[in-house]
Amino acid sequence: MDPDGLCGEAGGLIVVSFCDMAFTHLFAQDEQFLRLVRRETDVDLVTAALEIARDGQNDLRFEPTKSRIQKSIARLTHPVTQAGSDLEELKLLIRYMTEELNLHGDDDFLNDPEASYLNRVLETGRGIPISLSLVYLKVANELGIPLEPISAPHHFLTRLQTDQGNLYVNAFEQGRIMDEMECIEWLHGVTELPLSEIRRSLKPVDERTIVIRMLNNLKAVFGSREHWASAWRVQCRLSMLIPGSWRERRDHAILTLRAGRYGEAICMLEHCLSVCPAEDRHYLQDHLKQAKRLAPCCN
Repeated sequence: MDPDGLCGEAGGLIVVSFCDMAFTHLFAQDEQFLRLVRRETDVDLVTAALEIARDGQNDLRFEPTKSRIQKSIARLTHPVTQAGSDLEELKLLIRYMTEELNLHGDDDFLNDPEASYLNRVLETGRGIPISLSLVYLKVANELGIPLEPISAPHHFLTRLQTDQGNLYVNAFEQGRIMDEMECIEWLHGVTELPLSEIRRSLKPVDERTIVIRMLNNLKAVFGSREHWASAWRVQCRLSMLIPGSWRERRDHAILTLRAGRYGEAICMLEHCLSVCPAEDRHYLQDHLKQAKRLAPCCN
C-alpha cells in the first residue's frame, strides 16, 4: 500500500482520541460485527461476513445467501446420518461443496474483493481460502461435523479431528484432504517457514481472529487497487476490533488521508505523532504536511 508496507508495532496501548472515533456510526446496524468489537462469543460468522460484504454492495440482502446455505444443510442431513465414519462424513461434505455448489479457488480471482464477499462466493463458486472455508464451516457445524477453523500462514484451512488423526481440508484446492504431516510439508513448501513455526500455527481460532483476517485480506486488495475509500472503511473496522494496535492506528490515519478526508487525517496524524516510535516520525510528518496542504482545497 505504501513504500514502508504500513507495518510495524510499538509497545503499549494507543489512547483513542475523539477525532478518530467519528467512524463508529458507520456500522451501527452491523449487529454481529459489533458483538465482535465487544469481544462476545458465539457470533454468527455468516452474518458478520455479509455485514462486511454490504460495505461494497449497499443493497445487499442477506436472506438469499442464508437460504442457500440452509438448503445445503437440508440436502446433506440424511446422507450424513447414514455415513459410517468421520472421514465418510467429511467426504460427503466436500463432494457437495465442490460438485453441487461448485466452490473452488481461482488464482485469477485472488485480487478481487468479490472473492471475499460471501454472497458472491456462493453465486460464482469462486473464492479465496478463508471465504470458501467459511461456507464449509457453517454447513459442517450445522450437520454436527466438528470442523475447526485453522488460520495457517498464507492459507486458511479447516480441520477435522478423527480417531485416525487430524485431517486438514484445503477448500481452495477442491477440498483437498491432508493428514497432519502432509499439511505441514505442504505449508512449508508454500511459505518456506520453519516446520516448528507451522506446527504452532495449526490451532483453532475464534470468530474475531477469522474476521480480522478477512478484513486484512480486503485491506490489501483495496490498497493494491488504490481504492482508498473502500480501504478506509475496512480500516475503520480493523481499528474498532484492534483499538490498542499502533499499526492499525497509523494505517487508519494514512488511509484517512488517502481517502480524501483531510481534516480528520490531520487530527489523526497529529495524535499518531504524539505517541509514535522514532522510526515512524519522519514518515508521519510527511503525511501530515500533505494533509495540511490539501485541506484548504476542500473548503
